[in-house]
Amino acid sequence: MTLGATTYSSSGTTQDYILVPPKGKAVALPSIRIAEDQFETGRQYGGKGDKAHLGGFIDLDAMGVSPASWEWMVSSIGVHSLLDVGCGRGISTSWFLYHGVDVLCVEGSHDAVEKSVLPDPTQHVVEHDFSRGPWWPEKTYDAIWCVEFLEHVGRNLQKNYLPAFRKAALIFVSHSNWGGHHHVEVHDATFWIQKMTMLGFVYSEALTKEIRGVASEEMYSGVAPNGRMLNAQHVWLTLKVFINPAVAALPQHAHLLAEPGCYWKREKQRRFNRECGTGIDPQAKIETKLPDDFKALPITPEQDRAWFDYVAARVENKTEEGLAELASLEERRKKPKSSTNQTKH
Repeated sequence: MTLGATTYSSSGTTQDYILVPPKGKAVALPSIRIAEDQFETGRQYGGKGDKAHLGGFIDLDAMGVSPASWEWMVSSIGVHSLLDVGCGRGISTSWFLYHGVDVLCVEGSHDAVEKSVLPDPTQHVVEHDFSRGPWWPEKTYDAIWCVEFLEHVGRNLQKNYLPAFRKAALIFVSHSNWGGHHHVEVHDATFWIQKMTMLGFVYSEALTKEIRGVASEEMYSGVAPNGRMLNAQHVWLTLKVFINPAVAALPQHAHLLAEPGCYWKREKQRRFNRECGTGIDPQAKIETKLPDDFKALPITPEQDRAWFDYVAARVENKTEEGLAELASLEERRKKPKSSTNQTKH
């Protein structure tokens, strides 16, 4: 695989990739290992045998775990498929998998891939080091989830992860405002908005504010599978949402933005919609219903419980407070949300 100024090659096919999703299937380039005695054992991160630029990973980073944000992405945005870029052990990927989303995660740390929590890593994990060259998935996805990644990859290597970004309709991506292990691109919000706009992505202030608001409301309202209180700081502080029109406009992503289309009522300056063909409104009898593949995937308490219990069994519970939280979780679980076809806007 060779990368030029405007073209790159995969499977013998060279093509222009500027502003359009690349075709074909890229060859993954796993990280090059180092001796474990060269590993900085004093760090808080996992990553034995990984080169320093891969950034390490945390067993479960509660600052990047936000089930409420993920549920909003599925229920309100209508995400059916997701690519997790820099997925670490696959904690976020596993939530989407357990809630019926078609997922794939790409990670450079061999140690993280070996410690993946995903039930079948051979099906859902790609090991690729973006410092070695470009990679992209074969098909397009509704969304990319990318938290704690941008700051670890220099601008000279941005050309290697851009092809993956171009394969999604929506990009949910965080950045760092301060230093950290191999944080080589620390910039403020203005920088990343300008940079991503220069690269052809459209910043959505409305979607950014909405998901940050969801994450803020969730903060300290529950416990993560490792026994720590939910924080989701990476989401409510720096996460941004960008639209990629080249993919969002494709027919297979026309289901995105899953707000029901039929009017129900207006209350306190908010409009409430319902699923067409449902409810007691006389108009429901003549309304055309949407096909099922245009509806948001259902989210159930059973899915939430299955994901939580699965991940909790595979991560460390490091604090006494966390262990106490886990022990009392059954009593503290929120009441199951009643299913409804109505949304407010």
